[in-house]
Amino acid sequence: MNNAQEAVGSGFDKLRVVGRNLWLAGLGAVAEVEDGGRELFDRLVERGAPIEEKQKKLTETVTERASKAARSFSKRVEETVELEGRGMLKRLNLMTREDVKILSARLETLSKKINEYAVRHEAAVPDDQETIQPKKTVQAAKASRAKKG
Repeated sequence: MNNAQEAVGSGFDKLRVVGRNLWLAGLGAVAEVEDGGRELFDRLVERGAPIEEKQKKLTETVTERASKAARSFSKRVEETVELEGRGMLKRLNLMTREDVKILSARLETLSKKINEYAVRHEAAVPDDQETIQPKKTVQAAKASRAKKG
């Protein structure tokens, strides 16, 4: 072989060695990134776990507060509708549920008093007067008025 051929062969070997080294460096870089990627992934998982807990607590707090506010709002709407409804019934001179309850209680009391009076009256009236019919009493009152008038 002549010098020119040796120079080309030696340059080719050097090029092959440089190319192989580049190839190995690339593989090493991929392996490094892969290992570093796993470490990075593990670190991110560790950092994410406490944040997830905070987020769960925050979500629970927000949900609880929203639910409480919704119940409060619902109660206020119900009270407002009831108040406005009562006002409308009053303006229309109609009885409200409360008016009916009060009237019912008064009627119940009156009914008890009437029953008590009837029992006392029956006990106070002699047996011979119980046989008098109310119509005769009314007729007697009319006849008495006719004689006076």
